Amino acid sequence: MKPSITANEQDFLSTLKVLYVEDEQEVREAMTHFLSRRFARLDVAANGQEGLALFNSHPYDLVITDIKMPVMDGLEMAANIKTRSLDTPIIVVTAYNETDYFLRAIELGIDRYVKKPLDPNELVEAIQKSTQSHRHRKELEDANKNLLNVYQTAIGALARAIEIRDPYTNGHQKRVSQIAEAIALEMGLPASQITGIRLGAMIHDIGKISVPIDYLTMPRKLTNLEYALVKTHPQSGADILVGVEFPWPIAEMVLQHHERMDGSGYPRGLKKEEILLEARIIAVADVVDAMSSSRPYRAALGIYMAAVEIRENSGTLYDPSVVECCLKLIERGESGPLACLPCFQHPLAEGD
Repeated sequence: MKPSITANEQDFLSTLKVLYVEDEQEVREAMTHFLSRRFARLDVAANGQEGLALFNSHPYDLVITDIKMPVMDGLEMAANIKTRSLDTPIIVVTAYNETDYFLRAIELGIDRYVKKPLDPNELVEAIQKSTQSHRHRKELEDANKNLLNVYQTAIGALARAIEIRDPYTNGHQKRVSQIAEAIALEMGLPASQITGIRLGAMIHDIGKISVPIDYLTMPRKLTNLEYALVKTHPQSGADILVGVEFPWPIAEMVLQHHERMDGSGYPRGLKKEEILLEARIIAVADVVDAMSSSRPYRAALGIYMAAVEIRENSGTLYDPSVVECCLKLIERGESGPLACLPCFQHPLAEGD
């Protein structure tokens, strides 16, 4: 009887990397011949110790193992594998019916139990069922990667739009994104949150599209009236992003990146924990890059002065935990993750 699996499922099986562990040579050779034609890769071991060594050296999508074997039995190997990779499906095949083996297998989280004498087609069907959740997870991961690429492409286009319009801040949003991402990594934030911070920082100044270009390139200090108009850019940026659904609060990051811990920021005068952590991180990254870079109305003040600024205003304007991590990155200088940024080439040199 042939296994009841579809052509798509067979195609999926052909992408798998499988570890097969069996001590009986005759059975091992026969099953190796059968299975090797159905998977992308099939590695074979004669006992649990050999199997564990292979598993520790190569990534596998599935493990098929006998139970009673010399040196190390299949369940001991399975226990070691589950401590390293809980999600890896494991199928055990055996001629033994002792209750303690079944109980041990259940405790270990074994996916399937197939009895000898082994029907190859029955084994293939068991493999298909065991890897079904793995297949669905992989499909979801692929879909999420594709969606992330769409987000990154769209956000990259928006970032280029504002930087093409304002050549004096060309590269600013990209550098702020790199600094913010490095700070978030230093803080040990979850990967998804770090991704959101990186993307939010890439377009934190998108609202400057609504500001007259003359104000952005003015070779003098702005008047109070001119500056008041520039200060509308966080709200304008958030308005641009209204209705765009991201898995991260990017519109709020854009809106809040000029808020300050003591409530002296804009546009809403938020304080402390009222400000998103993501926005607090971008705020520090923004100030560090702005002070370290040249502007139409002044030369670069340098990374040293930027470090002084965030240190002296830690807790007042800037989140202390964010400042602490940023200062660590600055102190590492050329040996740190921001060494590729021009302003970090000589981070604490006097006269920067």
